[in-house]
Amino acid sequence: MSTCPFGTRRTRRWIPWLSISVPTVGWLVFGLYPSLATVYYSLTQYSGLPGTPTNFCGLCNYRNEFTGSWPDLSDSLVVTVKYVAGVTILQIVVGLGLALVLQRRRTGYGLYRALIFMPQIFSVTIVAVLFSLLLDPNNGPTEKAYHSLFGGTNAFLGNPDWAIWLIVLINVWMFSGYTMLVYIAGLRRIPPELYEAASLDGAGRWKTFWRITWPMLAPATTVNVFLTAMGSIGEYALVLVLTDGNYGTKTLGMYMFDTAFGQDSNLGRGSMLAMLQFAFTLVVGGGLLWGLRRREVSL
Repeated sequence: MSTCPFGTRRTRRWIPWLSISVPTVGWLVFGLYPSLATVYYSLTQYSGLPGTPTNFCGLCNYRNEFTGSWPDLSDSLVVTVKYVAGVTILQIVVGLGLALVLQRRRTGYGLYRALIFMPQIFSVTIVAVLFSLLLDPNNGPTEKAYHSLFGGTNAFLGNPDWAIWLIVLINVWMFSGYTMLVYIAGLRRIPPELYEAASLDGAGRWKTFWRITWPMLAPATTVNVFLTAMGSIGEYALVLVLTDGNYGTKTLGMYMFDTAFGQDSNLGRGSMLAMLQFAFTLVVGGGLLWGLRRREVSL
């Protein structure tokens, strides 16, 4: 029997199936099963503790949440909307500004882009611990600098007026590098002839940006806005380490995590909140895609 680089002709036809079997099993075990389990547990009164009964109750968790604990859910939704809007707007502005400055292939610009992108490769826990030390209300250097300049105390992450916006800024610091790279790729796809024609017509930098650069960056803006917003809706890790959801920072993701795995764990209710977060993500994501794609067409 003749042989092939990867076995005989008879065995070679099984190689594609074997190559996809491992990721398929991984998706079934770590993707599909947890998703289906979340749907099921959202219909139960299950604490999550070993040995406790599941107590299937249908839509009781949904009914109780909207009739008995609606203020908690509404507060977390308001915080989530503020957080997502703040992160998305600031990250788009910062990423676009960095891209406009560093788009050219000049000496040292590659190093600057790498340094700006570097925070994204750090663990969220490492970043959160670093900033919790910097913003420590007792002995943190930021608090000491604020006291030296203004003579008072701020508490920063312990201040309900500042906490959520500081977390927004930390998130923007971490992920603006990715937004910058997407915009740089978009800028390099703009034909230089358009800028030459605008220059001949006497258009200034500001007019050239609004009439040429910004409309031509519509696809890159769609990608950046969608990915940033979707990545921010379920945020809980950064909030968990920095404030544990206190001081007006309990996002929907943090509310779900605290309910399912907190001191008084209720996995059934936490799974229900996960389903509500999934529905909220679908609505926001679908609305953003619809609006951004219509914007691309109109431009």
